[in-house]
Amino acid sequence: MLATEREEFIRKLILEKRVVYVNNLAEELGVTRPTVRNDLDKLVKKHSDLTRIHGGIMLKEEIMSKDLTDGISEYSERAFVNKEEKKAIAKKAIEFVNKGDTILLDSSSTCFEFATELVTFSEQLTVITNGISTGAILKQNRHINVLVIGGLLKANSNTIYDEFFSPILDNFNIDTYFFSASGLSLDGGFSENNLMEVKHKRTNVVNSKKTIALVDSTKFNKDSSSTFCTFEEVDILITDAKLDKRIEQQFNSCIKIIKADS
Repeated sequence: MLATEREEFIRKLILEKRVVYVNNLAEELGVTRPTVRNDLDKLVKKHSDLTRIHGGIMLKEEIMSKDLTDGISEYSERAFVNKEEKKAIAKKAIEFVNKGDTILLDSSSTCFEFATELVTFSEQLTVITNGISTGAILKQNRHINVLVIGGLLKANSNTIYDEFFSPILDNFNIDTYFFSASGLSLDGGFSENNLMEVKHKRTNVVNSKKTIALVDSTKFNKDSSSTFCTFEEVDILITDAKLDKRIEQQFNSCIKIIKADS
């Protein structure tokens, strides 16, 4: 297949799937990964609606949101806030995933970034999530069994609420629950504004063997409407390199903090 033919094939695939990855393309096209990366770089230069991501290429968020309902725009805007910091946190979080693990991800934009990192994870893994975009991006990895929790789709978000009390989580031993929060403070612990999220996150924290919080530095010393867990219930807090050293020292007395590389 000629380079122009590969580019046309990849372009059509992107428009269909919205996100495609180097490993999958190399296997499907029967070429090397460096060849695919070179094709992707050329495509990004030719088409303004495409953007390179770690391990692949995707339609720009603003393009995808136009194709979806207007309600998803609010979530897309949140996904762009502190995006680089969230990416750094996601890269660090990969260090806490092991072959054969069963992990649970919430529907936050930080866990979405984590999912984009997991797409290149080369070991067998089971991931359970209530995030639509999170599940969709993870399905690109043939090593990962992806389970999306069914229920009510919340307006203006990426979140499915398990309104039908599905017992799906009762069938799994969750090794690690990765989650984010709207805010955290020394007095209030980890908190959220939406009461449905509070209920689900509380249940997930209690039922998981290990809990790891992925929270960027802008969320510190902020309280949302309701606390869903205390610092004592969380094993590790991963944040970005921008966290002020004085704030880090204050929180270090309550929880183990790991700062991602800048």
